Amino acid sequence: MPNELLADALRKAGWSNKGCAARLRAAGEVRGMDIRCTHVDVRRWLGGMRPRPQTTGLIAEVLGDALGVMLTPSALGFADQVHSRLSVDSLHYADDLSVTYRSLAGTIEHDISASVELQKAAAVSTAWAGPLMAWLLSRPDPVRSSATGRRVGMAEVTAVRSTIRMFMNLDFQFGGGHARTALAQYFRHDVLPLLEGSYSERVGQKLFSAAAEVAQLLGWTAYDLGQHGLAQRYLIQGLRLAQAGSDRVMGGRLLSNMSHQANYLGQYQEAAQLARAAQEGTRGAASATVSAMFLAMEARARAGAGDARGCTSVLREAESAFNRRGEGGDPPWIYYFDEAEMAGEAAHCFRDLRSPKLALEFVTRAIELTDPVYVRTHAFIRLVNAASCLHASKPDAEKAAEVSLEAIRLAGSLKSERYLRYVRDLRADFTPVATSVAAKRALNAFDALLDSN
Repeated sequence: MPNELLADALRKAGWSNKGCAARLRAAGEVRGMDIRCTHVDVRRWLGGMRPRPQTTGLIAEVLGDALGVMLTPSALGFADQVHSRLSVDSLHYADDLSVTYRSLAGTIEHDISASVELQKAAAVSTAWAGPLMAWLLSRPDPVRSSATGRRVGMAEVTAVRSTIRMFMNLDFQFGGGHARTALAQYFRHDVLPLLEGSYSERVGQKLFSAAAEVAQLLGWTAYDLGQHGLAQRYLIQGLRLAQAGSDRVMGGRLLSNMSHQANYLGQYQEAAQLARAAQEGTRGAASATVSAMFLAMEARARAGAGDARGCTSVLREAESAFNRRGEGGDPPWIYYFDEAEMAGEAAHCFRDLRSPKLALEFVTRAIELTDPVYVRTHAFIRLVNAASCLHASKPDAEKAAEVSLEAIRLAGSLKSERYLRYVRDLRADFTPVATSVAAKRALNAFDALLDSN
């Protein structure tokens, strides 16, 4: 049966079959997805054939962006595939906290069961705007606890905070794929039941803030694994939990994570808006260190968009804020954002702006200062170093190869799709010098790594 819904959407977008296929391939490449469709595939879909679940999610996202609306696969005639009602609801920032509970419970059950459909779901760029505005305009929530539920005190909140610190350190050292199932199980069986307990207003606020931090790390680790739709859902629902806990700074942290993800996916305007919202929504509440991190996310977004002037201006603001750190009030979770991290953010900005000289200055500083325990960071900054060597007016293939091989050695068995994306991007940067002996050595190492993942 012909797919009239898809045909209608293509007509509204003004796309031919070839144009649709080309846009899907380009969007897939940006997201690290292997999309090989042609105009023939599009013709088959219009005739009623269903593409893979991963592809339906991308079709909905790309067409939704073009039309300026949020689309789901079912709205395009691909019913009973990726986006169930649960999947759609979990992209919304609900006024009613009980809806957030249900969305989180459903998402976590799908996550624990390793639902292929949800793991492969694409992020929906139009889904960020609603939560952003709802959070910015929200007012404090009264804490409502159960009159008959388990009594919850600060001891339980402290235990959650300590546990999340442990999982956060594991993420830094081994990547988002390490112990993530254990984190999801912990959230489902230990944290969510606490929210249905009985507690004072003070304890309730701290509890919701801690739960938001767990949702944040579940979203971050899913993002690191390339599970973008799943990550987006956790981050949106975590934002609602942060608001329930009256923790504006945690809310800003979740928005900055969304900005990081949007930037990675090539959605630079959305990334900048999310970072700006984090800044505005925490004005007067965020410490200097936290403000510096939010500003660094905006600088990254502007660099990705090629806005050198805007990036440089915001980066100066970030450095100014960072230099004021220690004036008070850093939340415990910002401990990782040190001088090395600030230098690393600047290095990424100048890499994206194709300013290799400046990038290398910050890279050198970041490598010198980064704690050895941050394995993923060490790998990333060395891959940025290698890329900057190749972006120079006289590419240094020998140095780039040397640094690349060191990055791979340090990464070891790092479980991170973002790491593999860095490697794929760097492999492309080696193309102009691919005939050199050094380049061949690096390319062979890249191919061996990518073939094994």
